[in-house]
Amino acid sequence: MIKEIIFYTFSSVLICSSLAVILFRNPVYSAVSLILSFITSGFLWLLLQAEFLAIVLILVYVGAVMVLFLFVIMMLNINNERDKSSFNSLAPFALFIGLIIAAELITLIWINSSQFNINSLSIQEPDQVSNTLALGKELFTNYILSFEIAGFILLLAIIISISLTLRTRKNVKTQIASEQISVDPSTRIKLVDLKERE
Repeated sequence: MIKEIIFYTFSSVLICSSLAVILFRNPVYSAVSLILSFITSGFLWLLLQAEFLAIVLILVYVGAVMVLFLFVIMMLNINNERDKSSFNSLAPFALFIGLIIAAELITLIWINSSQFNINSLSIQEPDQVSNTLALGKELFTNYILSFEIAGFILLLAIIISISLTLRTRKNVKTQIASEQISVDPSTRIKLVDLKERE
């Protein structure tokens, strides 16, 4: 019963933070709300005992992608952000989000405590396979073709994005390696006697 209440509470926080992403006018508020939604989704994965997926979600999306998004947003709107807002105006919202994340984390630690597990959950057998090992076996046996196709599509997306952004510009000096290598060293330096010219 307690796990269901906590699940629905976390789901409500996730829905509210997802709505906040699209309803806030300030892009920094939207990015912080998206961080809260990612962390809450990871905590929901932890409630479902999918620890590997939860850790990957938090490390990849919150630790890398969202930090990059936040930096890009603040760099693009750096002049506007100086005029519109300051650290004092962002601090209460960030503190509120931090308190929500801390409350969710404390709740998860309390659920996974030994006292709660002994009273309401069945004790796991020592020979039980971890979900990371089970996920790896399932991914590289039954879904190996889908995994390879997904990797090929990601590689193709990287190559296409690089080719789209790589433009040749006029009046830009570029190095041509073949011409630099084929140059005769004796013709690169020309010695001039200044006394003879005088």
